[in-house]
Amino acid sequence: MSYLLQIFLAVIRDITLIDVFDILIVSWGIYRTINLIEGTRALSLLKGLGILLITLMITKDIDFHTLNWILANTLPTGFLALVVIFQPELRRALEDIGRGSFIAENLSPADDIVETVEEIAKTIEICAKKRIGALIVIEQEIGLKDFSDKGVPLKSPISSELLNTIFMPFTPLHDGAVIIKGMRVESASCFLPISNNPDLAREVGTRHRAAVGITEITDALALIVSEETGSISIARGGKLIRDLNGEKIREVMHGAFQKFGKSRSLLSL
Repeated sequence: MSYLLQIFLAVIRDITLIDVFDILIVSWGIYRTINLIEGTRALSLLKGLGILLITLMITKDIDFHTLNWILANTLPTGFLALVVIFQPELRRALEDIGRGSFIAENLSPADDIVETVEEIAKTIEICAKKRIGALIVIEQEIGLKDFSDKGVPLKSPISSELLNTIFMPFTPLHDGAVIIKGMRVESASCFLPISNNPDLAREVGTRHRAAVGITEITDALALIVSEETGSISIARGGKLIRDLNGEKIREVMHGAFQKFGKSRSLLSL
């Protein structure tokens, strides 16, 4: 124990104030970079790359020569591909540095989950009663920034009045989906990938296929109101469940919003 203490004291003695600032700056840069890509699919790609790097180191130590050779010769090309894949994130990072927002971090108070669910449910029920088409996508673990950035940014508190105004026919934002992140309306008029699933009913329209499409590539929850029939549906995991009532919608949304009830609901990235 004393030997370890001596090593620790020797290391501390060699550290200067410049070293401390150096470590703090690098740590803050890594933290802000992770925050920057947290809302995108790029984070999942970065995790996958990390797993491959760990596998490369492990296979080298345990003499898995063939697997190690494949990884060692594939990863350099993968790094070049990442520059292309992460191009939007890299551009946004440089823009944030130029605006100074890379250093700043915005915090907002957490809203009550029950109230948020009720506001969305009221919107769905009003749209269903009046047969107004609506598509609301609630972000989960996999970020939707790639899609919300192409819509009209709102970053507004969730209210039934706002959502009903958005979906009102002939208004500028009624086309496309509303994306909700945490306890805020992130963007409106967002266009989503259309599902080509042949198992979907033939009478299912573009709005429902877009809802299924976004849930095929992310873990988002999508709420849909049919303009033709006023029926309420949800899409999750690439599956479409139709003809639901308001109580079932509330129950599903409560589960979707639970993870935002504590620390994550304090962050607005």
